[in-house]
Amino acid sequence: MAQTREEAANATAQSLFTKNDPTNIKNEPELSAISQKLIYNDINKQIKLNTAKQELLTLVVLTANNTPVDIPAHVEGALRAGATPEQIHESIFQCTPYVGLPKVKAALERVDQVMEMLKIEPCAPAGTTTDETRHDAGLAVQRAIFGAENIDKMNAGAPADQKHINDYLSANCFGDYYTRKVLDVKERELITFTAIVTLGGCEPQAKAHAAANISVGNTRQDLLDALTIALPYIGYPRTLNGLSCVNAAAPRAQHPTH
Repeated sequence: MAQTREEAANATAQSLFTKNDPTNIKNEPELSAISQKLIYNDINKQIKLNTAKQELLTLVVLTANNTPVDIPAHVEGALRAGATPEQIHESIFQCTPYVGLPKVKAALERVDQVMEMLKIEPCAPAGTTTDETRHDAGLAVQRAIFGAENIDKMNAGAPADQKHINDYLSANCFGDYYTRKVLDVKERELITFTAIVTLGGCEPQAKAHAAANISVGNTRQDLLDALTIALPYIGYPRTLNGLSCVNAAAPRAQHPTH
C-alpha cells in the first residue's frame, strides 16, 4: 500500500532530524502538518537535487532570510544526508557578499553551536588568494562566468566615482569568495542565485545569475529546484519573481527539464 502524504513526510523528516523537526510549531498542529507535508513530501518528491544539496540550499535560504533559529536543525539534516562540515560552512560563507555580514555571522554562530556539540573541529581556512592576487583572480572568475567582453566593457565604462565598487566586485565578491576551496563555481553560482532570490527585490541580479548558472553548467532544472526548495520559506511572490528570471535566462523551449 502506498504511503499517505503524512506518512511519507514523517519518514523523510525522521531521516533528517533526530528531534526538533523545524516544521513542528508549538500549539499549531494544523500549520505544522500543512508545512511538513508540503516540504517533506510534495517538494521532496519534486526535487532532482540530492538530499544533501537540498539541505545545503535550505541553509542558504535561512541565512539570506535572517531566520537562524532553524539553522541547527538543518545543519543536523545536512550532516545526516551526507554533507560535510566544510560544505555547510562554505555554503553559508558564500552568501556574505550578497546578503551581508550580519546575516552570515548569525548563521555561522548557530552552525558553530552544532559543531561544538558534535565535537566537530572548526573548518580549516579555504581561501586561495592573497592581498596581491585577489583582484586579478576575481576578475578572471568574473570574465569566465559573465564573458570577458561584458566585464571589460562594464569596468571601462564605470564613472570615476564608482570605480571602487567595480574593483570591490572583482577583488572581494569574486576574488575573496568564488576562488575558495571546497565548493566549485557551479555550486557557488547556485548558492548565489538562491540567496539573491530569497532576498527579493533583486530581480536584475537574479536574472543575471540565472544566466550565469547556465553559463557555468548548471541546468534549468537546478534553478527550478533551488526555487522550489526556497518556496516555503520565502513565499509565492518572491518565488514567482525568481521564476520569471529563470524563464528569461533559460526558457523552457531551449532548456527542457524532461
